[in-house]
Formats: sequence, C-alpha cells, structure tokens
Amino acid sequence: MTTFIQLHLLTAYPAANLNRDDTGAPKTVVLGGATRLRISSQSLKRAWRTSELFEQALAGHIGIRTGRIAREAAQILVDSGIDAKKAVEYVKNIANCFGKVKEDKKPKDELTNAETEQLVHISPAEFEAVKALARRLAEEKRPATEEEAELLRHDRMAVD
Repeated sequence: MTTFIQLHLLTAYPAANLNRDDTGAPKTVVLGGATRLRISSQSLKRAWRTSELFEQALAGHIGIRTGRIAREAAQILVDSGIDAKKAVEYVKNIANCFGKVKEDKKPKDELTNAETEQLVHISPAEFEAVKALARRLAEEKRPATEEEAELLRHDRMAVD
C-alpha cells in the first residue's frame, strides 16, 4: 500500500484579493477557528501562466485557449472573397477536428457556427497550420477534407 502525505500550508500574500467566487465575493475558508482568504490552485496557475517570467522562458511554445480556431480560418476565406455561409461550410471539418461545433439556428454573426462549443488548447504551430490550410482552401475554393483536418491536430505540442 502506498503512503501519501497531504500538506495544508498557510502562505502569506501581500494585501490583495487574489481570488473571488462567481458573485465577486472573496473566497474564504475557516482554518484553525479563523476565517481566512482562500486562493485556489486554479488562481495560482493562471497567475503563473500570465507572468512575464513564464512567457520569456517558454516563448513560442505557449498554447492558445480559443473556441474560434475554425472561425479564424473562415475569416481568411471571407477576406479572400468567399461568401460567409460557404466559408463556414468549408471549415466545418476543421471545427469538428477540434471540438463540437456550435449550431446556432439564428446566429447574430454569420461566422458563429464556425466556432466550437468549448475552448480548445492549441499550440502556435497548430494555429499556423490551420491558417495555412485556410489560405490553400481560399485559393482552391473548396472545403477542407476530413483527412486534411485530422493532420492539424497534434497531441501535447504546447506548454500550459
């Protein structure tokens, strides 16, 4: 049987409210009979990810969180003169490769249905590959094939 040690540490932070809940109130925890501010690991990780030191050390390898990857491809098609509805159809396979595609019956924006329902994490190299494919599709005026879309997705290429 494996033995685990669980540590609960009190760490002093400067006077700042680093972490709030969905209502805007500070997150708290009662510890040792006293109410203390709580800082979640999610909050700490975000602070690390957005720090200058992190960006300098991992420049060019930091991933992007977006639900609009296929929308960017569709925008390239629209900018090259292809109709917005056609552009959304052309990039449908790209969007499906990264996640479940939005299917808004009455979108406010024509390119909304080129977005994914949830955020996806992609590397800068994957993002450049999507844009390169979109430029090729714009030149050839055709939709992306499933095979082309599958080539875009690479596992664990980005940090973060």
